[in-house]
Amino acid sequence: MARIDKEKLRQLAHNIMLDLSEQELEKLSNEFDVILKQMDLVQKIDTTNVHSMHFPFEITVTGLRDDEEIEQVSQAELLANAPVVEDEYIVINKVVK
Repeated sequence: MARIDKEKLRQLAHNIMLDLSEQELEKLSNEFDVILKQMDLVQKIDTTNVHSMHFPFEITVTGLRDDEEIEQVSQAELLANAPVVEDEYIVINKVVK
């Protein structure tokens, strides 16, 4: 797998509004190297005779509860509490690219 270098990490950190020091970038880069090496090892495992599974355990009991009626707030009441509304949607500031 391709290496995730400090420049790529710096760009990603900027996109999510994080300010990372050079030491933090170096540490993250090294940690990603370890993770990618482990993923390479996982990719090399022979799974030709292994059946695919959605869940690793047999489930005999579903832990579902009975439906209960709940009180709902109307859309008008909800939108009345929003600072900015446009076309029946709440408007918020964009936080990521």
